[in-house]
Amino acid sequence: MVNASDGVVGAVFGELFGIVKHLVKTVVVFRGNLKKIKDTLSSIEPIINEIDKYNNMLEHPQEMRPIKDLLEEGKGLVNKCSKIHMLNLCTTYTHSKKLTHFNAAVLEKFQIYMPLLNVMTSKETSVKVTEIGGDVKELLSVLSNSAAHQSGLETMGNLAVPAAPHFIVGLEMEASLSKLKEQLLKEGVSVIVVTAPGGCGKTTLLKKLCHEVAIEGKFEDKIMFVPVSKKPNLRDIVQKMYQHNRFKVPEIKSDEDAVHCLQQLVNKIGQNPVLLVLDDVWKESESIIDKFVCDDIKDYKIVVTSRYEFPRFRPVHHLNPLTHDEAMELFRQCVTVDDRSMGAPDAKLLNQIVEHCKRLPLVIKVVAKSLRGKDYAFWRKKLHELSEGHSLLDLDNEILACLKKSLDDLDGDPLIKQRFMDLGSFPEDCKIPATALIDMWVELYKLDSDGVRATPDLHELDYRNLADLVVPRRDSRDDDESYRSHYVMQHDLLRELAIMECNQGEVEKRERLILDLMGNNFPNWWREQKQQPLRARLVSISTDGKFSTPWLNLELPEAEALVLNFQTNMQTKTYALPEFIAKSHKLKALIVTNYSFFPAELGNFHVIESNLRRIRLERVTVPFLSMGKIRLHSLKKISFFMCDISQTSTSNDAKISDAMPNLEELDIDYCNDLVTLPDGICEIKPLRKLSITNCHSFSALPEQLGQSASLEVIRLNSCTNLSRFPDSIRSLQNLRFLDISDCLNLSALPDQIGQVVNLERINMKGCLRLSGLPRSIVKLRNLQKVVCENEKAVMWGPLQDTLTGLEITLFEEEASLDWLHD
Repeated sequence: MVNASDGVVGAVFGELFGIVKHLVKTVVVFRGNLKKIKDTLSSIEPIINEIDKYNNMLEHPQEMRPIKDLLEEGKGLVNKCSKIHMLNLCTTYTHSKKLTHFNAAVLEKFQIYMPLLNVMTSKETSVKVTEIGGDVKELLSVLSNSAAHQSGLETMGNLAVPAAPHFIVGLEMEASLSKLKEQLLKEGVSVIVVTAPGGCGKTTLLKKLCHEVAIEGKFEDKIMFVPVSKKPNLRDIVQKMYQHNRFKVPEIKSDEDAVHCLQQLVNKIGQNPVLLVLDDVWKESESIIDKFVCDDIKDYKIVVTSRYEFPRFRPVHHLNPLTHDEAMELFRQCVTVDDRSMGAPDAKLLNQIVEHCKRLPLVIKVVAKSLRGKDYAFWRKKLHELSEGHSLLDLDNEILACLKKSLDDLDGDPLIKQRFMDLGSFPEDCKIPATALIDMWVELYKLDSDGVRATPDLHELDYRNLADLVVPRRDSRDDDESYRSHYVMQHDLLRELAIMECNQGEVEKRERLILDLMGNNFPNWWREQKQQPLRARLVSISTDGKFSTPWLNLELPEAEALVLNFQTNMQTKTYALPEFIAKSHKLKALIVTNYSFFPAELGNFHVIESNLRRIRLERVTVPFLSMGKIRLHSLKKISFFMCDISQTSTSNDAKISDAMPNLEELDIDYCNDLVTLPDGICEIKPLRKLSITNCHSFSALPEQLGQSASLEVIRLNSCTNLSRFPDSIRSLQNLRFLDISDCLNLSALPDQIGQVVNLERINMKGCLRLSGLPRSIVKLRNLQKVVCENEKAVMWGPLQDTLTGLEITLFEEEASLDWLHD
C-alpha cells in the first residue's frame, strides 16, 4: 500500500513552481537563477503529473521520496532567497550559488525520468507502464524505445526562440522594443506586422523582444518562433507547432488538413497566452498569415516580420535604419580588433563609407569587418568600390550591390569567397550542419579527410559576418573537435548574394549550379535538353512537395559534389534519387536532406556511384543493414541523421564489409529504430571512427567489436539503452577517445578497459548509474583527460598518483535537458 506521504510529489512541485513563477517577476537580485529554475520546472512538469498518476502502479513508490525531498528543499531555499536584501552582497552571492546547485540537482535527478515526457503521449506505452509496474529505473529500457522517435524529430522541429543578441544598437531599436512589448502585453491586438528593408535587424529585434522578462513571464513556454521564408510549408509548420507544445504530431496530407489541425491546436493551448512569431514572410505568402489568425482566442498574439507591408493587417510597425551617429557607433564596434581602435585615417572617409552602407546593420557589419586592420589605401579603395552603381532604384538590389563590393576582395583570399558561395547550396533560413559543409569541402578542395583544414573557414565566415556559426551549449564537451552539433546559418540577403554570384555567366560554364524547382517546372534549358554537358563541380537541386518524378536527364561529367534538398510529396512520402547520378563518374560527395517533418522512403538507391567517397543522408528511410548488395568501394564516410535504417536484414544479404570495404567513418545520429549493428561492420578493417549517438533504442555493440583494430574514436553519447560493452573491447589497441556521455543505463566500464593501453580521453558526463571503476583502469598509462561531474571525479581522484598525466575536467556547463529534445 502506498504511503500517503509518497503521493504528494505533485502537490510539493506545484507549491514550488508557483513560488518560483511569482519570484521571477518580483525578486530582481536572483531573477537570472530563478528563471533557469522556472525553465527546468516547466520542462519536468509533465513528468511530475504522470508520476503521481502512475505512483499506485509501482511496486517501489519509495523511489519517489528523493524527488519529494529535493523539491521540499528547493521550496525552503527559494523562500529564504525572497527575503534577502540585494545590498547584502555576501549572502546574495552564497545563495545565488545554492540556487544554481539546486537547479543542477533537479536536472540530474530527472534525467533518468525524462523519457516519460514523450512516452505518456503514447497509448501503447501507457499500457506497458501498467503491465510492468516495478522499479522506475527499470522503465528506462521500455520508455526510451517509445520516446526515441519523437525526441529525434524534435531536433528538426524546434521552434524555441533563438538566442538573443547581447546588445542592440540605436534608440530606434530600443523604442521599437518598448512599443512592441507594450502592444503584446495589452489586450485586443492580435496581429502586429514589423516591416523594414532586408538587413535592418527585424529578426534581431524579435529575438530580443521574445527574451524580455515581461514577455517571457506572460507567454512562458508558449512562444513559438517560426522562420517562414520564401517557400513556406504549412504542413511542416503545423507539425512543428504540435511537437513544440508536446502533443502527438499528426500526419497531415493537405493544406486544408493542416488548417484544421492548426485550429485544433490553438484551441488546446489557447487557455494560456500564446505568442507566435512568423519571421520573414514574403509578399507572395501573405495568405499564410490568415491561416494562423484565430480571433476567438483572447490572448493569442501573432507578430509578422517582413520586407513588405501587408495593408490588411494592423498595426504595422516600421523599423527604420539607424541614425548616422548610431551607424557610426556600430561601425566602430565592428572594425575594432582586441579593444584597439581601428578607425579610418580621417573622419570624412569614415563618414562616407558609413553613408554608403545605407545605415543598415547587416551591411555595416560586413563592410566594417572587411576593413579590420587595413591601411589607408585599402579604405580609399573600398570607398571607391562602394560609390559605384548608385543608380539602382530597388533598395534590396542596392544592398546586394553594396555587400558584393565587400565580398570581392576578402583579403585577396579567394578561398573564403568560394566557401561563402557554397552556402547557397542549402535552403533559405535552414540550419546547415557544419559536418555537411566539411564533407563537401573535403572533396571539392582536396582537404584532409578529417576536415581539420576546413574548420577554420567556418570561423572565418562567422568572423566576417558572412554567416553565423551556431555552437550549442551541450557541444562544449565535444573533445575531438568533430563539429558534429555545430550549424551554420546565413541571412537571407547574404544567401541571395551567394546565389547571385554563383549564377554569373552561361549555365554550361558555371562552377556551381544551384537550381530551385517549383513543382515540375524545370528551366527551359533543362527541359529542352539542348545544353552541352555542364561544367559545374558543385550541383545543388531543391524541390518542393509538389515535385514528382521522373527526373529529366542532366549531364554532369565534372560534378564532384551533389546536394539534394527536398520536401516529400503530400501523398507518397517517397523520394527517388535521379538516374543521372549513375553517369556522374567524378561525383565524390552526396548530401541528401529531407526538409519535411517525417522521414521519406528513399528510392533508386541503386544509382549510387561506386566512386563516391562521402554520403550524408538526413530524414530518410534507407535499409542500411541490407546495403551489402551495393558496391561502394571508394566510400570513406557515411552519415545517417534522423533516418530509419534498421530494416531487418536476412542471412542471404551480402556483408556490409563487402559493400564498403574502405569505410573509415560511420556516423549514425538520432536513428531511433537502430537496436544493434551488423557484425559485418567489425570486418571493415580501415574503420577509424564509430559514432552511434542519440540512438535511444541502441542496446548492444557487436561482440566482434575487437576485430575493428583500426578504431581510434568511439562515440556513444546519449545511447540511453546501452548497458554494457563487449569483452572484445580489450583488443582495440588504437582507441584514443571514448565518449559514453549521457549513457543513462550504463552501469560499469568493461573490466578489460585497462588493456586499451593507448586510450587518451574518456567523456563519461551524465552516466548516472555508473558507480565504480574496474581495477584494470590503473593500466591506462596514456590516459590524459576524463570529463565527468563532481561525484564521479571522486572515483578518479585517487588514480592521479598512479596516472600522473591524468587531468580530471569537471563538467560545469549549465545543466540542461536539451540534449533529449533539442
